[in-house]
Amino acid sequence: MDGVTHFKIRDYVIHQGKPLRFPPASEGDVEDTERELGFSIPTLLKCCYLKIGNGGFGPGYGIIGVKGGRASDHGTLAEIYRLFQHDQAAEGKEWKAGLLPFCSWACNIFSCVDCSEPKHVVHLYEAGEAWSQNYTLYQFFEMWIAGVDLLSTELTNTELVEPEIINPFTRKKYRVTARRRKK
Repeated sequence: MDGVTHFKIRDYVIHQGKPLRFPPASEGDVEDTERELGFSIPTLLKCCYLKIGNGGFGPGYGIIGVKGGRASDHGTLAEIYRLFQHDQAAEGKEWKAGLLPFCSWACNIFSCVDCSEPKHVVHLYEAGEAWSQNYTLYQFFEMWIAGVDLLSTELTNTELVEPEIINPFTRKKYRVTARRRKK
């Protein structure tokens, strides 16, 4: 197991001075979520739910909770997993079994953990695509605690582009900044 533990994460969260909005989840709620998902939640993430809080802490808009916890704009952990499966199927794609969106960044960007393999590699989901990052769930939390920008273009293998678009309301052209995966 890597160096980060739920104790280190809890201590970091407490020292940030922000109150936890969601109390820890019950073992029953975590077990119900795992039953809904059809696979186990990684031990580190499960300990966070049981010992720190049911989501709402962490980078970006925070860790997505299990039943009764902090929901993203798309729902709780099991709800968002099913939504991603459904949305990918609607586009003729298949969502990888066990790839669990667990952290919301806004703008439909999520960090996902691969629960189907023991290293629990993190993937970035953005613009309808998920791709593997060069770090594990443990390293994700270690880097967050160390203040690393987890969405930096260097870390995520993306680049910034500035396409020109037409504002549908004013019909004027303007440039927007977007991220695109490097090929």
